[in-house]
Amino acid sequence: MMLFILIPIIVLYTFVPFGNFISIFTNRSFLSTIYVTFLAGLISTVIIGILGIPLGYLMARTNFLGKNFIQGLIDLPLVVPDTVAGLIVFLTFYSNGIIGAPLSRVGINFVNTLYGIVVAMMFVGAPFMINTSKSGFLSVDPKLERVSLSLGASRVSTFFRITLPLSLDSIVNGLVMTWAKGVASFGSIIVIAYFPMVAPTYIYNQFLLFGTGASAMAAGAFLLITLFIFALSRYVTGRLMRWLKR
Repeated sequence: MMLFILIPIIVLYTFVPFGNFISIFTNRSFLSTIYVTFLAGLISTVIIGILGIPLGYLMARTNFLGKNFIQGLIDLPLVVPDTVAGLIVFLTFYSNGIIGAPLSRVGINFVNTLYGIVVAMMFVGAPFMINTSKSGFLSVDPKLERVSLSLGASRVSTFFRITLPLSLDSIVNGLVMTWAKGVASFGSIIVIAYFPMVAPTYIYNQFLLFGTGASAMAAGAFLLITLFIFALSRYVTGRLMRWLKR
């Protein structure tokens, strides 16, 4: 399995012109693209976390009419093609869309703006946050919550002092995967926002204009930056979890 993942990555770097590889890290257009990608990914992840964690808790702890239908809606962005997701987002948020029209009248436009990138990332990334937080909450024994309530703690206090800390590992993993899905999105973003370019669009554009060498160089640099962020986030998460378990 590791060879299956590793070999294509090695093949990618065989196409990278290493004599010019360092120069891409000082290329203003590439750095601007990375900035837009990671900023939009961070904004979308924060919003999804604020809205998705409570929904994950609701799905884990309550039963209600239509719950299976709601779960199906949550999972739907996972199975639709990226271009379909992009079209859905575009038709909803463009200047005549049901959400885009009233917002455009107050100066908030989504087509070819950072806002459009954020909502596209949110649409495809939300299931990761909701489902992982749901799994985390399901792993917490409800008896612990009932004991807390029986000792006089409120539901809010029980959630923040018992349920949330015990499910924090899953929630952090969900945040990381949500961010990763957002910054890796291409089809869902390009329909609503070709500009400003995100990293996948930039790499595709380099391939069309300059061929495999330029696109491989951009892709290789993007992989290295992403790998560093993943490694750092896993390290910080591990330290945080060890501190919480003391």
